[in-house]
Amino acid sequence: MPGGCWTLAVSEYPTGAADSSLSDILETGPHLSKYSLNPTVCRGILTRTARRRRNLPPELRAALEQTAATATTEAAA
Repeated sequence: MPGGCWTLAVSEYPTGAADSSLSDILETGPHLSKYSLNPTVCRGILTRTARRRRNLPPELRAALEQTAATATTEAAA
């Protein structure tokens, strides 16, 4: 039927599925460091948002500030 829609009839939860959580399937290791924000990048994000008078979600702001502070702490040590 042209222009019609087809809906696949499947159950919401497959019967053979195993229980898992996000932490079970996330990868870890040093090869992922290239996807992390370093302190310099975090400071840049904070500077740009302040200059543009933008608000960040409180959790994101706290994480950026904490990461940005690690560079100053490491430099002082």
